[in-house]
Amino acid sequence: MEQQLDRPTWSRQIEFTLAGIGCAVGLGNVWRFPYLCYRSGGGAFLVPYLLMLVVLGVPLLYMELTVGVGIASVAISFIMCIYYNVVITWALYYLFSSFQAPLPWQNCNNTWNTANCTNHATNSSYSSTASQEFFK
Repeated sequence: MEQQLDRPTWSRQIEFTLAGIGCAVGLGNVWRFPYLCYRSGGGAFLVPYLLMLVVLGVPLLYMELTVGVGIASVAISFIMCIYYNVVITWALYYLFSSFQAPLPWQNCNNTWNTANCTNHATNSSYSSTASQEFFK
C-alpha cells in the first residue's frame, strides 16, 4: 500500500471563501450588476437576488468546486485568461487612444460614422454625436 502525501489545506475557512468568490466573480459581474439592479427595480431586486444566490448559487458553487479538480480546472483557467486578456486589451486600447489629438471619435469623417453623425462645433441639432457613433 502506497503512503499518501499530505495535501495542502486552507488555514482558515474565510481564505477559502474569499478565493472562491474571487474565482466566481468576474469583470462582467462587477460592471453589469449595478445596471441590472437599476433596471430591475433597485433595492427591491436585491431581495430575490440574494435569496436565489443563497439557495442556488452557493450550493452550485460548492458542487462545481468538488468536481472541478485536476486538468479540467487548468483548462477552464486558461480559457478564462484568454477572455480577460481580450477585455483588458480593449480597455488599454481605448485608454491610449484617448491621448491622441484630435480624439479618434471627435469628428464625423471616420469609416464607422453614419449619415446621422453631427459635429457639435458646426451643428446645433445634436441628433447623434461623433462619440455616440463611435461607441455604438
